[in-house]
Amino acid sequence: MMAVSHVVVGGALWSLAATAAQQPIAPAGLGLAALGALLPDIDHPQSWVGKRLAVISVPLAGVIGHRGVTHSLIAVLALLAFLAPAGLDHAVAPLAVGYLSHLLADALTLSGVPLLWPSRRIYGLPLIRTGSLAEIGLVGALTALVGWAFGDVATLKQAARELNRLLR
Repeated sequence: MMAVSHVVVGGALWSLAATAAQQPIAPAGLGLAALGALLPDIDHPQSWVGKRLAVISVPLAGVIGHRGVTHSLIAVLALLAFLAPAGLDHAVAPLAVGYLSHLLADALTLSGVPLLWPSRRIYGLPLIRTGSLAEIGLVGALTALVGWAFGDVATLKQAARELNRLLR
């Protein structure tokens, strides 16, 4: 999936998760979910996050390639293990939901994901090709659904500004 699709899916799933947990849908949480949704592609130097963190992305891609450990549940557990002791409790849930949203979204592509890495088994439901009209339609429908369900465009705009601030 394209970076913008991952951001939309991550924000949408965080909105649903926060609502289910009876937490406010704060712009910072949406920004963190969007960031989490981009992180798994740090193993691809041409990805949005890979270009910005080339010092990590290039060596990582050389050692493990794309859609390896960073696209697995082990990476989610490592993220949680890193954040919890660092005193970043407020960031754990939205980052984890965003990260998981990336894995879910990539599982819908033809390539699937190695959820149980180092097992080579690929999991997925190959419904869409990256950058295709199907991807755009799916993300557009999800955006419309979340926008309709929450009806708060101002919060989404504020979340976009927060994401920009976090990524500087």
